[in-house]
Amino acid sequence: MESVDAYSYLYMLGPQQNLADWTTSSTSSYDSYHEEGYQSTSPTPSERSKSRVTPVVLRKRRLAANARERRRMQNLNQAFDRLRTFLPQLGQDRQLSKYETLQMAQTYISALYDLLDQRQP
Repeated sequence: MESVDAYSYLYMLGPQQNLADWTTSSTSSYDSYHEEGYQSTSPTPSERSKSRVTPVVLRKRRLAANARERRRMQNLNQAFDRLRTFLPQLGQDRQLSKYETLQMAQTYISALYDLLDQRQP
């Protein structure tokens, strides 16, 4: 069996402390918060039952979250459409996928950079 000192870093103990001192202390960290006037913001069990979220509220939250996600995806798709307008068309009759758009943008930027690099003396 290995010594307690080998595992003291797990408990954030200083080198002068050992595991036995830590486990047999008279007050826990929770007790010290309580003694210093710390009050929990968690509701008590009786308050918790009063503050249950109703199914109607849950449904409204879900609908709102769905609307936010839909708006986020619409904005993302608009950004991809705008990026596609700046990329050269290679005679394709179909729209580039998002992945293909990003690949083409990367290639196009690299080609433009190389073109500028060649012009410099």
